[in-house]
Order: sequence, then C-alpha cells, then structure tokens
Amino acid sequence: MSGPLRRIGWFFLTVSLVVAVAQGVLEGAHWQLLPAYAAIGLLCVVALRRGVESRRLQIVTISVALLFTAATVVFSFLLPMFRLPQPTGPYPVGTTILYFKDSARTDDASPVAGSPRELMVQLWYPAEPSDNRFATYRQQRETEPISSYQTVLPTNSRLNAPVAGVGGPFPVILFNHAWHGRRTNDTFLTEELASHGYVVASIDHTYNASVVSFPDGRVIHENTSHEIDDPESSTPVRIRTAWDKELEKWTVDQQFILDRLEAMDRSAGTPWFGRLETNMSGAIGHSFGGAAATQVCAEDRRVRAAVNMDGWFLGAIRVRGPSQPLLVIDASEPNAPPDPRAKVEELLDASDLADLEASFHKYGGYLLLVRGAAHEDFTDQALVSPLRMISHRGTVPAEQMQKIVRTYVLAFFDKMLRGKDSWILRANSSPYAEVSIEEWPVALNSASAAIGAK
Repeated sequence: MSGPLRRIGWFFLTVSLVVAVAQGVLEGAHWQLLPAYAAIGLLCVVALRRGVESRRLQIVTISVALLFTAATVVFSFLLPMFRLPQPTGPYPVGTTILYFKDSARTDDASPVAGSPRELMVQLWYPAEPSDNRFATYRQQRETEPISSYQTVLPTNSRLNAPVAGVGGPFPVILFNHAWHGRRTNDTFLTEELASHGYVVASIDHTYNASVVSFPDGRVIHENTSHEIDDPESSTPVRIRTAWDKELEKWTVDQQFILDRLEAMDRSAGTPWFGRLETNMSGAIGHSFGGAAATQVCAEDRRVRAAVNMDGWFLGAIRVRGPSQPLLVIDASEPNAPPDPRAKVEELLDASDLADLEASFHKYGGYLLLVRGAAHEDFTDQALVSPLRMISHRGTVPAEQMQKIVRTYVLAFFDKMLRGKDSWILRANSSPYAEVSIEEWPVALNSASAAIGAK
C-alpha cells in the first residue's frame, strides 16, 4: 500500500476507534455493534503488521470488515436502540424498584413447598429535579441475550430521584402486565402518568411474569399455564379455570401492594411519608392484566377506577358495581376475515362481549376502539422494531398509538380520581382519526342504588 493510501487508511481507522469508544461511553455497548467492533479489530491487526503488502490480503480484510459493518447496520435496523416518548407532564419522573414478601400467603406456584409469596414492584413517581442517572429499561438478569441491549437503553426516569415535595399527596395507580409479561412492558405510559402527578406501581406477578429478578440473586421464570396464550389447544372450561385461579392471585397481589404503599405513606422519616393517596387509587392493565385491574376495582374500595387495555374479562366484569368507573380500550381490525380455526377463541370472545355490554348497560363506562391497532400496540413492543413481523404492531404508527393511549388513560384517571372533567371524554368524536369512542351512561336504577349505598 502506498504512503498516501496508508495514511488515509490510518486516518479512517483512528476515526472508527474514536467513534466506537464514544459510542460505548455515551450509549453503552450492545450486541448489535459487535460485528462493527470486530471489523475495527480486524483492521487494527492487519494495520499493525508491518511489511504486509499483499494486495489480496488487503482486499480480503477490507471485504470482511465491510461485511461485518453491514451486519451491524442490519442488526441495528431490525432491533434499534429505541427511545421512549418524552413525558408531557410538569413533573420530572423518578423510578425505584422494591421487594416485598407476603408472609401471610403461601405461593402454590413455587417449587419449594410452603414458600411465601414474593413480589418485585417498580414505582414511577413525580420527582424533584435531580442529577441522578437515568434508569435503564431493564436489568441485566431480566433479559435474554437477544434483549440484553435493553440494559443500556435509557428511559426518561431518574433512578431513586427524590419524591416531589409539592403537589401531593399523589394518587396511586396499580399497573398489571399481560399474561407472561413483565413490569416494564408499558414504560411509555407509566412515565407519562408519573409526570402528571401519579405514583404508578407496576407489579411483576411472580411465576407468571416472563422473568423476575430478586435482590438475593434468584431469577424466577414463568411456569404457569400456556392455555391462555393458545386457546385453540384447550377448552373454554379449562381456560376459565386457569384464568380464575390466576386472577384471584393477582387481585390479592394488588391489595397487598396497596397495603404496603399505605404503610409507607404512614412511615414518618421516609421519603414516602404523606406523599401517597392510596384511598384514591386506580388500576390498569394490558390483556389479562386488564381483567386483574377490573377485579381489584370491584373488590377494594380504595381502587376507584379501572382501565382494561385490549383484554378479556372472562367473568371479572360480572362483579363490577355502579361505583366503579371503567374504560375499555380495544384494538379493532377493520374488515378482518374470520379465522375458521379460532373456535374456542370465538366462544370466549362472544361470552366476554355479552358480559361487557350487560355491564355497560347497567353501570355505564367508556369503550374506545382503535382501528388498525394490534394487541401489542398497547405496550412498548411496538417500538422494538420497524418490522411488524418482529414488533407485532398493527398499522397505526407506534408514536400515534402511544399518544392515543396516553391521552385517554390520563384523561380518564384525571376525571375519576381528581374530578377534572375532560372534553376528550365528552366529545362525540375523537380528534384521532383511528379512534371511535362510546360513553355508556349509568342506568337510572343503578345510579339510585349507588346513591342509596353511600
């Protein structure tokens, strides 16, 4: 290689090294960039070998380095370092992860007989401005190799930031993930609610959550029934049995966490003293978590309103009463052809819809349909990849979908927990072209019964 060409090569190699180091410091090293790191290393090895003048070796080295670089481009496109939307509320957002043990309950899913029920909970909350580092999206022990990049992916929440000193006490919202989901599934929404003055407690429901990491180093993977994920391999009776058993457990989980938060609020000398309004709580969930939110709202007077995001109820809505406001947000695929194989799912859908309509006729509620949305659009999964075969999102752009969900969920909780009426809930039509909304009024006999019960 001639002198000028060698100097140009060294220049580009030096720039590549500087960029790689800067990227590692500023963004964090992640596996999508490993081929690019390998390409730089290969070029360094060749460059440092003096006397290597073989043109063939140079061509092979450059070609391999280009292939490695192309692999990084492809991997970074398929699974990018996505960014969560910025919260729009007046508060900075803090987050912290807590461990709780319910010694009064035995966990029947544990392989060790007699083990108490243990839960990991992540709080997102209104915070004071601080220089605390931004929390990463997930912890290392909670990921698989392919999702390990999410351990360096930053959120908009500062880890263990001081709780906001003004504006409280703050209403609590319990968040429930989907069947075999995890507590961070809806960070796009939990951060938004926290920025508007809510404390969101997202629960990893142990042995159903995909993976739970405890402080002592134990990592627990899900081991519950997969019949809910694949209803066509089961029967409606078996699905309802598995559903009811897990639903009861999740309902008690939520009540237990609300008890613990209530105790934290009463503990003088702690950051949470007097900052939590647990008697004015809400509950929300995606998929199965939506049924759990509805159930706890029906059973616990402290929970005043619930949101179900694209989930079956399968009986949970039957225990709902007149003083439990409900918002249901469902995906709606226009003109979707029926699946002839989905016999069990059709039966469950029909039964669930009948229960929902009966409850809305009697007790009122809000029904929001989002045309073109898919089931995973109600989570951060829509951001994971631009390819729908990976993200499993619908035709609604992820940014638009998250704006819709955040707008309506916030308006609903503001009205039900803070008494702030919102025009967007009263409007006959939605400002979002994808959305249709129905408000079902409370039946007069139910309203009279509710007044008489107070």
